[in-house]
Amino acid sequence: MKRSTSWAVLVFLISAIALLAAGCGGGGGGGTTGGTGGGGAAKTVKIVSDLPLQGSSASQTAQMNDAIKLYLQEIGNKVGNYTIQFEAFDDSTAAKGAWDEATCSANARKYVEDTSVIGVLGTFNSGCAKLEVPIANEASLAYISPANTAVGLTHVGPGSESGEPEKYYPNGTRNYARVVTPDDVQGQIDANYMKDKLGVTKVFILDDKDAYGKGVADAFEGAAKDIGLAVAGHEGWDANAQNYKALMTKIKASGADGIFIGGISCFNGGQLVKDKVAIVGDNATVQTIVSDGFVQASLFDEAGADKVEGIYGSAPTLNPDDLPGAGKAFNAKVQAQFGKPEVYTAYAVAALQKSDGSREGVTKALAGATADTVVGPITFDQNGDPKDKFESIFQGKGGSWAFLEQFKAPS
Repeated sequence: MKRSTSWAVLVFLISAIALLAAGCGGGGGGGTTGGTGGGGAAKTVKIVSDLPLQGSSASQTAQMNDAIKLYLQEIGNKVGNYTIQFEAFDDSTAAKGAWDEATCSANARKYVEDTSVIGVLGTFNSGCAKLEVPIANEASLAYISPANTAVGLTHVGPGSESGEPEKYYPNGTRNYARVVTPDDVQGQIDANYMKDKLGVTKVFILDDKDAYGKGVADAFEGAAKDIGLAVAGHEGWDANAQNYKALMTKIKASGADGIFIGGISCFNGGQLVKDKVAIVGDNATVQTIVSDGFVQASLFDEAGADKVEGIYGSAPTLNPDDLPGAGKAFNAKVQAQFGKPEVYTAYAVAALQKSDGSREGVTKALAGATADTVVGPITFDQNGDPKDKFESIFQGKGGSWAFLEQFKAPS
């Protein structure tokens, strides 16, 4: 249910251009790629999105692109002296039905070579970001993600890997930020929710072996151990397996009364959920929490609505129905034209607002930037994470995700 971050991301990029348009960034001889200095003739710059447009994420990523186009249309594709061009890129392949390593790397090289590109709205998947950001960093090309949550992209914490995050920024200057809460917070909140709210005493942890899924599962495991929630086991599942009956039989034998699933549903998550219910028990008997990569409308089709009924899911986004006035109005337009908004859609439109219209200017503006967006004010901390960190808890009910409550990051 990744719905609302597209708009938030776009607004930040727009404000990056707006400063020069207002005469705040100019000056002679500043950054050159795609930009201009001060109030001369109108200039055209380009932003691109980098999202998986094939596989189970396609419906929500297509909606993110539609929302971006709608927002740009509403502002006449103009910010001050700048005309904004937008192009959507696909980082997935039909064969994988998900993001693809070679495609991600090739996309980043295309953006670097096209000097009219001053900002990238992406990526959607953290593993893809880990490949693209270092390539773009050499050219000071800014990325702002509406959905990446892997800890190590921005800081050291539970679930981060050796050498992170420095290895993604070879030129020494950060060119990446995200408008959503990272997975170390998600792991903490989910572990506490499972123990305190759901009454689970022993949990079995699963991950999809992808960068994001493994990271959020590791963060959950660390938090569970810290609060005295027993961990019965932690395993990765094979996305290419026909079924998970043997894995679920093992989980049942472990005596776990809860399961945490970290990953992306397009990696055969529907079959995983089906086999969990069939062998371990329904979602009232053995409580299950899935990470935000599963909180998508497509899961009800992949697993069957009856199998998702009662499952809990977390996502680092506001409930779409609780967005402030501007966000609610924009989501109403999205719904009228493109269907019910997914949770990350509005967030994908909030990232253009503070620079001099050059690559370097946009990148510089990310440090400590603040913008009023459709999801409310967002300020980046020194790492490129939003200062206000939270998770929303949803539950599968009647074939859709119902918002339950929201938790701020533990102090």
